[in-house]
Amino acid sequence: MADRLSIEILQSLTPFHPDGRDKVTEASRELLLGCIKFEPRIHKVFFSSFEAQPGLKLVEFRTFPIETLATVFVAEAISKVKDEFSFHSTIEKSRVEEQLEEIYGSLQWKKLGFQLYTLMYPDVVKDTKTNVRLRDFMSNEGHVWAERLVSHVSDPAWTRSIHQRMVRGHYTEEEYNRDMNALFVKLHLLDPQSVIPAYQHLLNQRALPAVNLELATRNYLEGPLDWTTIEHQVGNAERKTSTPVHASRMSLTSDLDVYYGVDVDEFIVTECRNLGLWTGLRPNNCRVVKAKDKCTLM
Repeated sequence: MADRLSIEILQSLTPFHPDGRDKVTEASRELLLGCIKFEPRIHKVFFSSFEAQPGLKLVEFRTFPIETLATVFVAEAISKVKDEFSFHSTIEKSRVEEQLEEIYGSLQWKKLGFQLYTLMYPDVVKDTKTNVRLRDFMSNEGHVWAERLVSHVSDPAWTRSIHQRMVRGHYTEEEYNRDMNALFVKLHLLDPQSVIPAYQHLLNQRALPAVNLELATRNYLEGPLDWTTIEHQVGNAERKTSTPVHASRMSLTSDLDVYYGVDVDEFIVTECRNLGLWTGLRPNNCRVVKAKDKCTLM
């Protein structure tokens, strides 16, 4: 592997798709979604078929309220899925919005984002031609590669190249700061001590825009999670049928009460209620199955 590594490949490694989307942010959000799905009280009711990803064990939430986020995020989906049983009416939407806004705007959200981003970056960021990943550089004397990368961006030829692209209108200040932050993340993973020297050098380049060191303050997870990604599972949980324990499935001569989403109802009146998300209403989730229709149900 070592013979496939080069400063050219290292310098070219980028977390961005051609259209500007951050592939590491996408992977980080997907990992967080997996963590939410695997929260015990959430997993049992809504995502029982979901299997834990290897990366889940590496996430350290520390003071981040993952249980609260998981509950409120699922509650958001419940409130927005217009189901026939009126589960959506049992959730206080304004409280959901308030709590999500508080979480997404918190410093803890940014700290978690940085952790997930640096966790995913080494394997997600790779060279498309050689399949060489940043992790390959990290595991082959990463500090040496960090030193070489700092030397590369310290070369006057590199500065001239960036400056010329800007003068010609092919590169914006926003893109420059975005890419320099990606450079700092790369250096941080290779050798944390190399970040400040690189930043100070770039800061002293009058031909280039002022660079911002947003290594640990940037919002790597970006905006709110998309509740529609779990819409299907929430809907399935709401449509899951249950019958009273004493009901005899062998009798075809009497009507039968069938309840839908019993576990969802329990989740709402316990977990959601504890966070002040329950409206106090109950779903209309009981249906009577006539004796003549029982064979279809069974």
